[in-house]
Amino acid sequence: MENLELLDVLEIKSLCKVYGVGVVGDKKTLNKKLKYFLDPIQDVLNAQPGRKLPQGKTIVGVKTSEKEKLNLILKSKGIFMYYSLGYQYYLVDKDLD
Repeated sequence: MENLELLDVLEIKSLCKVYGVGVVGDKKTLNKKLKYFLDPIQDVLNAQPGRKLPQGKTIVGVKTSEKEKLNLILKSKGIFMYYSLGYQYYLVDKDLD
């Protein structure tokens, strides 16, 4: 994508129309809307830095779409902890990680 800062407002508004993004606002607002729409959002696993875990255990996050990894965790008796933003978190043995 070309640098949006170099485009004028009419060009930015036409790009907004192409991508179905709202066209109301000044140049800075429209640039933010387009960048938010066009830049992919990366998945981030939540870390557990302050949590005290039993010795030899760790928490792993698995996307709900990763069926093979999920089955491996369930077969190894992983304990379901919680679900957050498309990830299921399990308490498993460190050697499984």
